[in-house]
Amino acid sequence: MAVVKNSGRARKLTEEIEIYVRYAVAEESYGEAMKVVARYNDDVPALLLLREFYRSLPEVREEPVEKMVEVASRQGVKLLAVITHGFEYLYAMDGDRVVYISENGPDLDEEYLAFFGYPAQEDFHKACNSLRELMEYSSAAPSAKEKCPICFTLEGEYHQFGCPVEVCPWCMGQLNRCNCRFDQLGVEQILDDEQLARFQRLLIAKGRIRYSRDQAPAYPGMSEGLDRGIS
Repeated sequence: MAVVKNSGRARKLTEEIEIYVRYAVAEESYGEAMKVVARYNDDVPALLLLREFYRSLPEVREEPVEKMVEVASRQGVKLLAVITHGFEYLYAMDGDRVVYISENGPDLDEEYLAFFGYPAQEDFHKACNSLRELMEYSSAAPSAKEKCPICFTLEGEYHQFGCPVEVCPWCMGQLNRCNCRFDQLGVEQILDDEQLARFQRLLIAKGRIRYSRDQAPAYPGMSEGLDRGIS
């Protein structure tokens, strides 16, 4: 599906970005920077991200953007990475609002990571250790995304923890009903937040299953995705 054109606004954003680029990168890098801007000439959300990058220029480095990728999303809020030759910068985008989080490294704000389903920094780095290999970001959606009927998570996002629709990656049953959480922790019941956080880390390490429309039950408890593995 093509990106919905917004030529007037996109043109204005492109003109703004061009001004910022002239001051943000070395003269010999200007052409390279503007080639990337041109790739997004009708993609307003991408242009908003580029504008925020070049006008604030994290860490005052003069490297042009080579690529932008979507790392994660939750409830319509996206975690995006802006990639230059030597660095990766993380941003959150909610509608037209773009917020710089930090450079991708060992000192990430765990409050942001937790929102996107990563309990701790090590979980994020394990799951996202090759941002440069991700597909280039585009705001164009290949198809209309459906929401989980219980926690309202969008397709491709993690369920809210405890959602009965979430599928267990160990037994492919219903995560909040199977015994895998107890088996993995070696306990008979989960008693505190520390155990819960440890299970979340184990879940991500195993490969937590994101929501897809085929998980949605026709009516509670009667979908193949939920009933598989449940006695």
